[in-house]
Amino acid sequence: MEKITPYKSVNKIRIVTAGSLFDGHDAAINIMRRIMQKSGAEVIHLGHNRSVMEIVDAAIQEDVQGVAITSYQGGHNEFFKYAYDLLHKKGAGHIKIFGGGGGTFLPHEIEELQAYGITRIYSPDDGRSMGLQGMINDLLQKCDFPIPKDLNGQLIGVSNMKMSAIARTISIAEGYRKESADWLENLEKNARKSTIPVMGITGTGGAGKSSLVDEIVLRYLKTFPERTLGIISVDPSKRKTGGALLGDRIRMNAISNERVFMRSMATRQYNLALSKDIDSAINVMKHASFDLLILETSGIGQSDSEIVDHADLSVYVMTPEFGAASQLEKIDMLDFADVIAINKFDKRGALDALRDVKKQYQRNHDLWEEETEDMPVFGTIASQFNDPGVNTLFNHLMHRLFPEEEIKLENGESEKQYIIPPPRVRYLSEITDIIRAYKKHVEEQSALATKLFSIDTIIGHLNDELETGSVSVIDELERSRESLLQELTSENRTLLEEWEQKKAAYKTDKFVYQIRQKKIEIDNYTKSLSQNKIPKVVLPKYKDWGEILRWSKLENVPGEFPFVAGVFPFKRKGEDPTRMFAGEGGPERTNKRFHYLSKGLPAKRLSTAFDSVTLYGNDPDHRPDIYGKVGNSGVNISSLNDAKKLYSGFDLCDPKTSVSMTINGPAATICAFFMNAAIDQQCELYIRENGLEDIVEQAFKKNYDNIGKTRPRYNGSLPEGNNGLGLLLLGLTGDQVLEPEIYNQLKKKALKAVRGTVQADILKEDQAQNTCIFSTEFSLRLMGDMQQYFIDQHIRNFYSVSISGYHIAEAGANPISQLAFTLSNGFTFVEYYLSRGMKIDDFAPNLSFFFSN
Repeated sequence: MEKITPYKSVNKIRIVTAGSLFDGHDAAINIMRRIMQKSGAEVIHLGHNRSVMEIVDAAIQEDVQGVAITSYQGGHNEFFKYAYDLLHKKGAGHIKIFGGGGGTFLPHEIEELQAYGITRIYSPDDGRSMGLQGMINDLLQKCDFPIPKDLNGQLIGVSNMKMSAIARTISIAEGYRKESADWLENLEKNARKSTIPVMGITGTGGAGKSSLVDEIVLRYLKTFPERTLGIISVDPSKRKTGGALLGDRIRMNAISNERVFMRSMATRQYNLALSKDIDSAINVMKHASFDLLILETSGIGQSDSEIVDHADLSVYVMTPEFGAASQLEKIDMLDFADVIAINKFDKRGALDALRDVKKQYQRNHDLWEEETEDMPVFGTIASQFNDPGVNTLFNHLMHRLFPEEEIKLENGESEKQYIIPPPRVRYLSEITDIIRAYKKHVEEQSALATKLFSIDTIIGHLNDELETGSVSVIDELERSRESLLQELTSENRTLLEEWEQKKAAYKTDKFVYQIRQKKIEIDNYTKSLSQNKIPKVVLPKYKDWGEILRWSKLENVPGEFPFVAGVFPFKRKGEDPTRMFAGEGGPERTNKRFHYLSKGLPAKRLSTAFDSVTLYGNDPDHRPDIYGKVGNSGVNISSLNDAKKLYSGFDLCDPKTSVSMTINGPAATICAFFMNAAIDQQCELYIRENGLEDIVEQAFKKNYDNIGKTRPRYNGSLPEGNNGLGLLLLGLTGDQVLEPEIYNQLKKKALKAVRGTVQADILKEDQAQNTCIFSTEFSLRLMGDMQQYFIDQHIRNFYSVSISGYHIAEAGANPISQLAFTLSNGFTFVEYYLSRGMKIDDFAPNLSFFFSN
């Protein structure tokens, strides 16, 4: 394809980019925004999983010309129309909307959306004909229009804290400085009289400034429920192209609040950490009378001291990894900063860094009369929930900004809350060391076994061939044989001694083995169409003891260590290795599909796909950006009642029923729905067997009829094959009807019987898919709590996690890296569970793996 030259714009173009709500696959929007930046645009990137309200508010506050959104999860018709309607409702109809999503937009949908007012939806055909740069050129050309240079009542709007007016006034001040000189001068005069504090935050790139600001914003909004906040965040412009990534909003999770205004600005100059128009932006925001202003610089190096010219209180954010102590003497901001935050305090050497920086601060500020410990230097871990170090920093900042206020956040020092204990950080290396040592030992023992076999063969040969009088040779060989035999471990000797017995066991008609005190008898052969007996397991025809030993220790039969061929001797009979995979719409629709797929089959192996609303832990809603995605590419489940309807008509405790659930972020909640649905099914069976339906009716009257609530019901008629099991207690739970002793017995029975899998692998979500709703640390703790409950309740037939390589492969991993990631994740779960005091034999049966072909 011919190389396309990037579009050169006449005006400065600003674009908001985002992945739509519940869309975790944000690779496409990242590629697009990089090309926009390279073409000279200033891109405010919000990241993935963004609602229409977040995108629209950002677009208005940033006063952009366009919004570009990718949508790969369906529901785009409602999403894009809602964005268009909301922009017009908020007086920002001039902002153009662009979209794309591979092949998810059908041609007639593209026509409909563009007819509705969406500027352009790009299709795969556009990609083929225009190329990526061509599509971006088209987008930029459509956004290449100037903002009006004259005020039109905006200053009144600024006084009333109207977000669009504040945004437009800043844009005019930034774009038309000379033409706006008169009113800017008046704003500056008023700003000099203002008592609104400005807190400046600067520091090197990657120190975590934006994350720290987000934590401060979160605490500020909770501490002062009535106060407002303005944020100006500056990022560097590219010298070569003039483009910029204004990416601080991606870290700002607390700013979606009507009391917060945020504006991202590019420096539009080089080698400086602030824009030349920063004073004008601050003056506009002071005119709006925010209670506090936060100014964050781009942080381009050691010399960020220009922040002190604009801030009443300046904070320097750094990390423990500043190099040698002499490097501290080069940092200009240590002379000027009022407060220093050493962020990422979980890094090695953090305590030493804290000591050194406090000493340097004392030297630079000539505070020899004060204790080193009292220097305003704080260790923080902004990425950690409710970090005590951030609390201490926040208390100090608020005390200095608002001395009259009493702040009561709990003080403390930052300390990393480890999932894996620090002494165990080498656990993966230990595993590889052990495996290498094991294989080396096997090779050594195999070589011994081969020598033994050779000597044994020679002795047998000599006994047959040599004449009497040559016994001394045989004696010498016997002594050598005995010596080698002593070097072979007793385990390996036993293995070789039982080899012929093992071979014989697989040649009989039946193979008998034991699982959990239960004897299982399986046919050793299958019959072909021509009635030939085909063995299910064939052992190698090795004679050499070394080969036999090597094969037994490194491969072996199914059900025996090292379990390369599987953990059970044979596959389960009477259950085809197929899944009835379904998930679309509401629970009734998917229930009907499950019954259709499993009709006439002895085993019900239900595999459940959930919609993106459920995957992200949201309830269904009439809000258009949610409504359009409800039941798309999966079933929507938001309550125990939904789970009961979804699996109604299937006995969840039947040994031939198993349920797989593709869910990760809210896995614990969905798993709880499933378990309670199974428990209530057992309660229902007990109620019907004992004729206790009248008690259920009394419970319904008490909990629904008598207080005017409508009883939940299964919508529509039951599909063929659904006998209604699971619906008697729809809207109730068994413990509301049965005596506690009976209920607990039935609960115990159900939990021991249920079969299935909940995916729950939060590590591969973090690495590959992004459908995370909690932090990785919190999610791991939740998984650990689940597993502990499984152990306590003796849940042995249900997998608490399916360690998934499939989605890592989907994200682009090759087979080798897929395997490496998956095994690494599996070992991490094991190491974490062990660190919580669980025994490997107790939780190993609850782990499963799921690989891509």
